[in-house]
Amino acid sequence: MREQQMLEQAKKSILDSGDFLPPDQIAQKLGLPPMTLITTLKEWRARGHIFSIEHAGCSLFPMYAFQDGIEHGPVPGLKAILDLLRTKKDGWGIAFWFASSNGYIGGCRPQDILLFEPGKLLLPATDEVSGIRHG
Repeated sequence: MREQQMLEQAKKSILDSGDFLPPDQIAQKLGLPPMTLITTLKEWRARGHIFSIEHAGCSLFPMYAFQDGIEHGPVPGLKAILDLLRTKKDGWGIAFWFASSNGYIGGCRPQDILLFEPGKLLLPATDEVSGIRHG
């Protein structure tokens, strides 16, 4: 019962953060036509370039995963990180990982450095899915 309450609180924190938006709001923030972006998001998700969480029957995408400026696609390097994390985590688990402080990156949250230094997230992502190592 306590674990379920903690999970629900963590989900609420993610939803309340404003970092995850439905496709039409992502399109608006990026200045792209909604119908074009909805189709493109589905393709990017199918190819592993982006992830989403499901809430109330709707797919929500992380705004922090998109490039600023002319290039509106997913952050370069995100796919490699997602390829690692997806071996052990679903969309919600990936969202929790990106939103949690991480000792490998000086206590920063992965989502805070993704746009600028995605390569620095490969080691923390590898460690996350490696589990406990004895030695």
